[in-house]
Amino acid sequence: MATVTITHTPKDGTLLDGSRKGDGVFDVVRHHGFRSFRSLGMLGIPRSRNKDADTWRINRAKTALEEAGHTVTVEIDNDDERSFSEAEADRVERAGDRAERFEGYADNASRSSTARLDAAHQRSERFEFGQPILVGHHSEGRARRDAAYIDNNMRKGIADGERAGHWQDRAETAAKYEEFRNNPQRTLRRLEKLRADLRYHERQGNERQMRRLREEIEHWEAVVEKAKDDGVKLWGPDDFAPGDFAVVLGSWHQVARVNPKTLSIAWNLRLAPKQVMSLEDATFDGGRVGTFTVDYTKVRARCPEKAMAAFRAEGKVPGTRAAGEASAEAPAEDIRREQAEAKKVRPKPPKKRSDPKIPKRVQVECELSASEATLTWLTGNSQPHPAHTPETITAPEGEKYHRATWSRNLMKQVGELLAERGYALTGEWKPRRGWATVAAIEPAPAKDSEPKQEELS
Repeated sequence: MATVTITHTPKDGTLLDGSRKGDGVFDVVRHHGFRSFRSLGMLGIPRSRNKDADTWRINRAKTALEEAGHTVTVEIDNDDERSFSEAEADRVERAGDRAERFEGYADNASRSSTARLDAAHQRSERFEFGQPILVGHHSEGRARRDAAYIDNNMRKGIADGERAGHWQDRAETAAKYEEFRNNPQRTLRRLEKLRADLRYHERQGNERQMRRLREEIEHWEAVVEKAKDDGVKLWGPDDFAPGDFAVVLGSWHQVARVNPKTLSIAWNLRLAPKQVMSLEDATFDGGRVGTFTVDYTKVRARCPEKAMAAFRAEGKVPGTRAAGEASAEAPAEDIRREQAEAKKVRPKPPKKRSDPKIPKRVQVECELSASEATLTWLTGNSQPHPAHTPETITAPEGEKYHRATWSRNLMKQVGELLAERGYALTGEWKPRRGWATVAAIEPAPAKDSEPKQEELS
């Protein structure tokens, strides 16, 4: 039996030392998340660095090893940690090593693919004029061996070519790790999550996690500031005004609302993808405007509304450079000021004061296959109206409301009752808890009196 030590520090992660191949330790701990680290010659838990010890997993592995007859010592030191900047520099360095290693794998696979395909091509030259296999002839055996040789090398050459492409893609991904990691837009989204995590740990009072998160936030904020110094444009609410156009996922969308953290842009799935989508394109029947909320990190350019109208009048769709020039000529701050001044000059519509004596909604309750339904008059707060008692609607003789509140004959009777009381529906029926539906109503407009006989003559 083996004597092993499980150690954990945020600097090195969780490692298991003292095990040798064939001693049975790995067969036990592999079920608890331990893997082999060939570069260290040790076992350990992946992605355990820069974190506190996963004591639940470590203790379960320790118990399993002791039950198997091994001697286990556990050493945990959560205070031995490195700074986040050091950890990030180490990640970038290891990504560079991965890129170099993967490029070597890709070169080896590419050379193997070329060699096998060349060998198959050279052997196939004997049959370039279509010489068939002569069954029974003394050359039959050699011809069949050549055919098998060609088939084998062709298949392996193609497979090696695909393997070379795989490793080349991974090498390119590893080489772009630092660029991907320090992307300013992605970093801003990462900061939002980190700040939310910090607020959570502040409520919990976890000092160690608070210290780590503040250090990480400080690091990424420095990355964002460096990007700004390098001339990278990071969009925000001060850069837009309602009516502007923004590039999101390669298309221009008109801005409906400017929010502190997001933009509400025009969106109509039936027209997507469209190069320029205006609020008019996103207006549906009834006047409802379809919008979609996007984060400012997804925005790539801005174009003022008047400039976009000029471009479209000429049959053009502006690029980011032309839109940038137009945006510089009409800053969002000036447009917002103009909109505010126009709003002050615009006369305010008179306030509508509703009569509390008039019900604002009606509720209809009816169960399946019932012969009676109840209509309740409601106030603006969806409470029973004190001045209007509920009314009972009875199905015609021999009929029932088989579809409950959605029965056609019931809806017809409800409409007739509302018209009789001088009301009309102004909205759609919406289901409520149980067998009830609710709709908004208002007093029906008064009908003009019939013209007199003298007026017709």
